[in-house]
Amino acid sequence: MLERDIREGKFAPGAKLPTESALAEQFAVSRPAVREAIAQLRSAGLVHTRQGAGTFVADATSARSAFSLAGRQLDKAELCYVFEIREEVETGAAALAARYRSLEDLDAMRVSLNRLNDAVEHGQPAAQHDIDFHHAIAAASGNRFFHELLELFAEQIVESIVIARSNTARTGRLTHNVQLEHQSIFEAIEEGNPEAARAAMHVHLSNAKKRLGLRRPAESSRIEAAE
Repeated sequence: MLERDIREGKFAPGAKLPTESALAEQFAVSRPAVREAIAQLRSAGLVHTRQGAGTFVADATSARSAFSLAGRQLDKAELCYVFEIREEVETGAAALAARYRSLEDLDAMRVSLNRLNDAVEHGQPAAQHDIDFHHAIAAASGNRFFHELLELFAEQIVESIVIARSNTARTGRLTHNVQLEHQSIFEAIEEGNPEAARAAMHVHLSNAKKRLGLRRPAESSRIEAAE
C-alpha cells in the first residue's frame, strides 16, 4: 500500500515519510513489517534513507528497479561483494558460536528461528526475524567485534537479506530449502560442532548467492567466454 501511495503521488518526490511507528499505526502492521517494506522500496529505488534524518521519496527519474544499498543503486556484482563479506565474517562467527554459545544464546537463536518459521508459514514478512537469527549467532560468538562488524554493514546486510527473501518467496520449494539451511546452522551450533557450523553457514550464504544469480564480474566473463 505504501508503494502504491508513492507511485500515485500521494507522497511527492523529496517528501519525508512518516516514522516507522506512524506508518505501522496507519497501515495496522508491525514495525518490523514497515522496516521490511521500506527496505524493499529502497531496493526498487523509490525511497532513500539519510542517516539521522529519515526516509525520503526519491525523484521520479531515479526510481528505477535495481539492487539498492546504503541509499544508492548497486548492481549484482556489488551485491555479490556484500555476500562475500558476509561469508568471511559469518562463517567464522558461526564456528565460534558453536564453541562458546550459552544457553541464553541458544534460546535467542531458537526464538528468532521459530518466529521466522511462523512468519513464513503464515505468509508474513520474515526478513527481520532472519536478520535477528544472524545477529544472535554473531552475539553468541563471544566476540563483540563480530557483532560490531555486522552493525557496520547493517544496511547492506539488511538489504541483502530482504532481496534474498523476496526472491525465494516466489517459490515455496526454495523457501523450504532456506529454512532447512537455517535449521542446519542452528543444530550445528547447538551440538557444539564448530566446523559443522562453519560449513552450514557457508552452504547457506553460497546458496543465497546462487539463488540470486550473483557472480563476480571476472567469473561471469569467464563463463560467457566458455559458452
